[in-house]
Amino acid sequence: MLRALRPLARHAAVPRALPAARRAASTTTNGIEHHSPSEHAPPPPPGTPVDPQLNGYPQLPYVSLQTREPFGWWDIQERKNFNELVHEEEDVLGMWGPDVHKISPGSALLQIGVAASLIGAFAWVIYKTAPESPVARREYPYDGLSKELGGWSKARVEEPEVDE
Repeated sequence: MLRALRPLARHAAVPRALPAARRAASTTTNGIEHHSPSEHAPPPPPGTPVDPQLNGYPQLPYVSLQTREPFGWWDIQERKNFNELVHEEEDVLGMWGPDVHKISPGSALLQIGVAASLIGAFAWVIYKTAPESPVARREYPYDGLSKELGGWSKARVEEPEVDE
């Protein structure tokens, strides 16, 4: 049985290795080029004023690393290659920065509203279909013992405590 499966396992590993090698060799992800210090630094995007505080450091595009492909990088966790230029705002655009959402705010609100209305509809159905209590409610004489308990409309007068 194992000998019959061995040729399948040998051929199954080859197609997985080729796309990973292709991805590692490419320098573009989602149409965005990623540069290393040995390469010529890219010019700033058109229409972007040159930042004088960079003092010659290249102005990289403002794109989060979370939008990159997950595999094919030298550092898989950070999705970076060795010697790759670090963006000026790495703390915001890195993998540990704020999350990049793929859903628009309107779609997110719609989904939350649908979920809340489904929960509300389910609670309403349970409320309406719940059976009545099988026992009779307790009844007290004299309007629910209002006379014995001092009445509902009368305010109780509390006597001050006296320390002796």
